[in-house]
Amino acid sequence: MQTAERLQIARQRRKSTLMALLAALVTLIALFLFINSPYFTVGTVLIEGNKYVEVKEVLRIAGIPEKVNIFRLKPANIKDRLLNDLRVAEVTVERRFPATIAVLIEERKPLAFVASQHGFVEIDRQGMVLVALRNLKEVKVPVITGVRLGNVYVGDQVNNPVLASALTYLAALDEASLNSLSEVNIESPDEIVAYTVDSMYIRVGDNRRLTEKAKLTDEILQEISSKKLNVEYVDLNYKSPIIKIRTD
Repeated sequence: MQTAERLQIARQRRKSTLMALLAALVTLIALFLFINSPYFTVGTVLIEGNKYVEVKEVLRIAGIPEKVNIFRLKPANIKDRLLNDLRVAEVTVERRFPATIAVLIEERKPLAFVASQHGFVEIDRQGMVLVALRNLKEVKVPVITGVRLGNVYVGDQVNNPVLASALTYLAALDEASLNSLSEVNIESPDEIVAYTVDSMYIRVGDNRRLTEKAKLTDEILQEISSKKLNVEYVDLNYKSPIIKIRTD
């Protein structure tokens, strides 16, 4: 009698164990199907580092759907798609625990507009043509005058030593100073002059010490703004810059 009871108990335990294993298997299969289903929102995608390209545009270029399932996204594919956009210089895509994909973007910074054969082009620090326009309607970066490019298109690399000097100066400015400039005129290879939106001009001079001159420009423009000075021009051709105050 005791042996029959023990066999019955053993069978019940085996049955319970089998049912538990079956339930666990069903749960794992359901979880796998849920995680890999394109119809459910699973996890979060973070876009970081972008300033000129809007988040919705980044998602479109990267091919990330509105209902995102991060377990179906391939970081390598996201990176490749974004790097095909000229506005993007570098991309890092990483998975973050527990359910997040972070996309860190390093954008190409538009520095200036330059006249071309068909209108104007917007270029970055390396002379990469980012945008081509027939006319300038809204200018958010300075216009470089005194030099005219030929038949250039979006994606072209402009190699012009005189233009490169102006770009080196602009690239070293902080954002506030860059935004305060309306024009950079290249009067000659040895004479670069920048004009602010307040009609003040800055004699940058030749291509020597351009980074140092940019830092001086930042400091001087900040001082002019804080002290509300009425300045006619600033001359950076000397170790100690000259600031000419308007007398009228």
